[in-house]
Amino acid sequence: MRATIRDAATLAALRPLELTAYLRASGWQKAHVDPSRSTTWTLQDQCGEEFEIVLPRHTRIGDFALRMGDILRTLEAVEERSQIEILSDLFTASADVVRLRIPEAEGSDGTIPIEEGAQVIQKARDMMMAAACAAIDRRPYFPTRKPNKATEYLRKVRMGQTERGSYVVTIISPVAPALAPGEGERLFEVEDPFERQVTTTLAQALAAMQGAAEQAAATGNLTAFQDAVPKGVTANLCDAVAGFCRGEGYRGLNVAFSWSRSRPVATGVAREISLEPDAMPMIEEAGRVFRETSDLDDFELRGPVVKLERGEGEATGKVTVLGFVDDQPRKIKLELPETEYLTAIQAHKQQQTVNCYGVLVREGKSFRLSNPRRLVVEPDD
Repeated sequence: MRATIRDAATLAALRPLELTAYLRASGWQKAHVDPSRSTTWTLQDQCGEEFEIVLPRHTRIGDFALRMGDILRTLEAVEERSQIEILSDLFTASADVVRLRIPEAEGSDGTIPIEEGAQVIQKARDMMMAAACAAIDRRPYFPTRKPNKATEYLRKVRMGQTERGSYVVTIISPVAPALAPGEGERLFEVEDPFERQVTTTLAQALAAMQGAAEQAAATGNLTAFQDAVPKGVTANLCDAVAGFCRGEGYRGLNVAFSWSRSRPVATGVAREISLEPDAMPMIEEAGRVFRETSDLDDFELRGPVVKLERGEGEATGKVTVLGFVDDQPRKIKLELPETEYLTAIQAHKQQQTVNCYGVLVREGKSFRLSNPRRLVVEPDD
């Protein structure tokens, strides 16, 4: 027996415009419009039977919840799905939904330890941040400072309710509906909104990661992961995926995508990716190598001057600053012109902190800041 939704508050929470987008995307045709009250939609199934839905145009109608209940019953009959499933899709009609399933994590009662639950939520956030960064720029590693656009996107993403089925976490990423140009208007090539770019980047990157792990197992080298960077694979994404699956031993991860009905997704984009437990050590190692071998653009160096070197008559001087890389204290060398070298000398004498930006280059176990700029001495706190 299928459940019938009768809760008035739940039904009243549905929105007419999102229902309209859902019906249009599901093949329903607009048949009649009452400007003050409702829109009538019709659909003919494969057997020739015709269905009709009368959709209120706003929520102020007195029997709005009852009308929504009628619509759910009609959709249940047409789609041969439960009202609970349909209701879930209606609430996310204008969003891409990412479902993260960890097969071995759930206990017999559908729960997981609170420490593991906290880790899952953190890694879900890290995964979406990694995808947002890769949607902006394809590079092997994004350090602590993330692009503002990626940070702003993450504020819009929502966590849905967890689901049964080996413990499922849902991530809801709102996306604007697609609007086609009017008849006779010129058609311009318009890229997807950033929110859709993030979710498709995540799907493509996970699929590429899956293939890279298989090739790495066969070849024993990192080449397949390096080739996957243009698809969105980064050290950040590798760390997030491996972090999901690291408990007492490695676990698998299944990621399923439900694309917004109001914005069709391009053909060929993966809808489900499964990463097996035996792929996790290679994914984790790829992330470590990317992280330790990547130059970091626009790196902020902040710390005290611990060493000064300049030969007699030379125009530039070498400076060593004790800064932080990946939250670890490191000695970082940089070469400065005359004026800024004198600033570094003064900071060293006064035991003050300097701040500058550049490209952090890893040279074996040491670090060098290439193209340093905007060196300043921070005021005493």
